[in-house]
Amino acid sequence: MRVVGSTEDEQRPVFDWDNLPFGVTEESLWPSLHDGYLMRVTSDRLERTARLEFNVPHLREFHKIQEETTFVFLFEGVNSVRILHNMHWPGKLHWPPGTPREEMIRLRAEYNAKARQESISWSSFETDLTDGKLEVEIADASLVCGTKGEIALKLGLLLDSRNYHELFVRSEGAEIQRGSGERLTLEEFLQFGISYWDAFTARGREQRAAETNVDET
Repeated sequence: MRVVGSTEDEQRPVFDWDNLPFGVTEESLWPSLHDGYLMRVTSDRLERTARLEFNVPHLREFHKIQEETTFVFLFEGVNSVRILHNMHWPGKLHWPPGTPREEMIRLRAEYNAKARQESISWSSFETDLTDGKLEVEIADASLVCGTKGEIALKLGLLLDSRNYHELFVRSEGAEIQRGSGERLTLEEFLQFGISYWDAFTARGREQRAAETNVDET
């Protein structure tokens, strides 16, 4: 395990998504962020902060909250931000006519395995997003909290409905707010999504039951 520094306070693991301490639990943010949008990212290197603002229209509609309401993640003591993009291998993916499906799956897996992760400029991403040059949909989202309050965030992002990127933030702490400034615990934030998906599932069951009753009659 890699450690940094030489004092007692500094001799601890680097807390990052690629180097998580043993025993920490990954918390999926999918219930409240899936199908939402990352609207703005602003950071202050002097203050070591980063602010990520999310728009999740279906949660606003379900909970009947104000149209302009967003969710905000505020990170303090930020010590790492980065965005990675999977670049496809430039070779050709090809199979002759009549190739069995299993062989096609194998060839595609080999092709995908040759992709290369490349970093892009955080500052440029920040500017383009804030200026409205990008539409960024949330495809996946997870959070890990350390025993000393450290935070590691990972977002799967779909840029302009085409290009998949991964965004990472590592900080000494964070808080979640509604756009109005009201603070939310992680559990309260997740409950916004959980209640929506519970209702969505219940509606599906009711619809299938109604269709079954119609067929039986």
